[in-house]
Amino acid sequence: MNLKSFSFSLCQIHLSAAMGLKENKESKIKQVPLSNKEANSQNLWPDLPQQLLHLIARESTSFRNICYKGVTKSWRAESYRCSSRNPTPPWLQVFFHDNKGADKQPHIFNIAFKQMGFWYWKRCWDFDRYPKLHFLGSSHGILVAKGHDVWDPVGGSRWRLPPWDSRDPFICAFLSASPWQYTLKMECFVLVLTGISHPAFVFYQICGGWKKHAWIKADCTIVDPNCSNPSERRHFMRFTNAIGFKGKFYALSLQGTLAVIENIDSHLRITALGKKRAIPSDSSLHFRELMVESGEEVLLVFLISKASSNIVDSVEVYQLDVDDLTWIKMESLGDRTLFLGSNCCMSVSASKVGCKRDCVYYTHRSGDYGWWVYDLDKATISPAS
Repeated sequence: MNLKSFSFSLCQIHLSAAMGLKENKESKIKQVPLSNKEANSQNLWPDLPQQLLHLIARESTSFRNICYKGVTKSWRAESYRCSSRNPTPPWLQVFFHDNKGADKQPHIFNIAFKQMGFWYWKRCWDFDRYPKLHFLGSSHGILVAKGHDVWDPVGGSRWRLPPWDSRDPFICAFLSASPWQYTLKMECFVLVLTGISHPAFVFYQICGGWKKHAWIKADCTIVDPNCSNPSERRHFMRFTNAIGFKGKFYALSLQGTLAVIENIDSHLRITALGKKRAIPSDSSLHFRELMVESGEEVLLVFLISKASSNIVDSVEVYQLDVDDLTWIKMESLGDRTLFLGSNCCMSVSASKVGCKRDCVYYTHRSGDYGWWVYDLDKATISPAS
């Protein structure tokens, strides 16, 4: 059940059809013949248990439930010098984990849906000359490639994205809604988070009507309410994580502030801020946050590391109250089960998949530790069987 996990902020798509793949007829999962050198430099996406990949291959509509990977944050050393006389909240920073350069390693798409589509790509495209793609997002069943296009691997269609301004960081991309029903009145936005405040995010509208083929940049002039260092109060909100849900974006800042970003006159704007900071209740050195769409809910999961960033010591799950913009800690997932790989996450019906209910399956930062399971009912962590 082990998969080699990896982090892929700036990784490359090598489509499986271009690599002489052998198909497993029973599961329709592509088995990739790699040399030892290639095996050490390439990874699989999505990084999910093989049993779940078999299910997705049989029922391709479930591919829409796969969300993008999370972000790891750590506490700055200055925060530990805070005393009761200084009630300001501690300060967070993005934690960059050096996993042997995994962020820049190419990866292979691990599920084949349309053989005719792959035949077209293989016969009509010269992959040796085709530019390498940086895969930077997935939502609503759509894959987003930096500076290139959004791709529907189930239907085989794609939409060309405008050229990207190389001066702007490109951290991760999300879609506001599913563009499955393509109409002239469709409003589907691609949101790119930059991790800075100028521009705080960049967006492009996919629509049936004619629009200018260009990215639109948006600055953030809102000071993060959870900024703790008075000398840095000028620093505006910087967004590091988001999810598209029912036509809106719910984005988290570096400091855990929730912002609602929605369409106002064909322009994405911040319309509201959350009331509660999104951080774990348990103390930690590092934590990994993942936002997952589960049915009609947005869930926020924290994989908490108290000592080593490679080891998860605790797990917390929160549900977003979209009306009050607050996070409510969940004591039970019911029939649901969450799978959190190193490069994606997914919510499934436990009874449908045949896995243990009310649990969170996850991988550590290092793939050597395999899959583990957190039981919400018992609050225990154990190796996944």
